[in-house]
Amino acid sequence: MFPIDVKLNLSEGKKFYRYTYNEYTIINGKIHRSELNKNFHVTLKRLENEQFEYHIEVFDRVHRDKELSPSEKDFLDKITAINDDVVLITDEYGRLKNIEGLSILQDKVEKTVEKLSRSYVGQKAEDLYQFLKAFYQNETLVSKDFLKNIHFGMILHPFYRRFEKEDQGKHSVRYRNFMINTIIDIDESVQTEAMRYDDELLLLQYIGTIPSDKNWEMFYGELKRKEIAYNSETDVPKLDKYKGQMLLDFITKEVLEHKLTIDFSLGDNYQKKIIYHIKEISHEEL
Repeated sequence: MFPIDVKLNLSEGKKFYRYTYNEYTIINGKIHRSELNKNFHVTLKRLENEQFEYHIEVFDRVHRDKELSPSEKDFLDKITAINDDVVLITDEYGRLKNIEGLSILQDKVEKTVEKLSRSYVGQKAEDLYQFLKAFYQNETLVSKDFLKNIHFGMILHPFYRRFEKEDQGKHSVRYRNFMINTIIDIDESVQTEAMRYDDELLLLQYIGTIPSDKNWEMFYGELKRKEIAYNSETDVPKLDKYKGQMLLDFITKEVLEHKLTIDFSLGDNYQKKIIYHIKEISHEEL
């Protein structure tokens, strides 16, 4: 079975995917749910020198969150639609080389932000567009953003690589949605012994761990601000579950389905469950 090359070996074409994001936050026993459903298509072109061009466009987005007003949801949809013009250039392993036409993207951001800033639609939306003013000026930040699980890293994934039997494969992912105003790093590693394949499909599984207590004070500070009771000796950030499963076509290495489930806890009074799911669908299913 080894070595295994998980790399892009696709001909030109367009694929359709459905992406869902479900988040459950439990504070003092009370549950708040946030849900995002969206469909998008990926147009892929093979370039010279084993490079590929990705164009990812979202065309059907439904955002459900009781804490956001309809105007805020509409605002956020217009902001995130900016990414529809992003064209990514990758190598055969899906590693991002550069973003095509970033200057055009920056111009679109400035015009969109200027137009939307004329109407106040809430603090969350205002914070976001202030952030975006600086964000799209930095190609490195835009590149990294597209490789995160919260966006399209579930297609352009860091685990696209060459695997030897003794090679576990490891990288770090940063999350900002475990708790507001916090960041936490997760070390993801492939379970090569759990890698399974038949004549048509390859299943790649991975797990995640918290490598250190580096940013834990952010979480304790937020607990204090929200007046959530905790014990600093026993209530430490931990992952009760972090499991990813990636189903690929064994020949083309095309992502057919990808799911990541995260159970995060910080004592009895604060828990978070997050489920990311992306699945290839036919045009008829849209």
